[in-house]
Amino acid sequence: MTTAGWLKRFMAWLIDMHVSMVFLVLAYLGSGWAYDTFDATAALWLSIVFYVIWYAVGFYNRCIYMGLYGHSWGRHLVGMNLVDERTGKPIGILRAFMRENSHFLDWGMLGMGFLLPVWDPKRQTVADKIVHTVTVEGPVPGAPFVLAGAAGGRRPAAA
Repeated sequence: MTTAGWLKRFMAWLIDMHVSMVFLVLAYLGSGWAYDTFDATAALWLSIVFYVIWYAVGFYNRCIYMGLYGHSWGRHLVGMNLVDERTGKPIGILRAFMRENSHFLDWGMLGMGFLLPVWDPKRQTVADKIVHTVTVEGPVPGAPFVLAGAAGGRRPAAA
């Protein structure tokens, strides 16, 4: 089982964000059209509808789909999965939701949390460390993640 590199993870994130971003663009364009054609109330309601769709699509893709199957649409396209580092299986909807919300800590570190996989041995973000997940290349392994050269997935103690 090989951990996925940062660039591959970034590509999957870009795909995921652009899929849901379509609905934000529709909300913006649709509200302008509704305001010009009807009134401010119609523009508000159209925006609310598109924002709800945007959130629902993102929640389904990043929490439900990734929690149940181990990958979002973007991760599926680039060939990687998010799994529990202890079991090697998908993490479930609740933990996927907790991971998504834990990314606020990655942003809170001025985005450095997202760069952590560049030098971290398990290539984890802060959110991954909190919910004990690892991103692997290929199919869902169904076996615990073990760091090469280390017993039980832990780094050897310094001599």
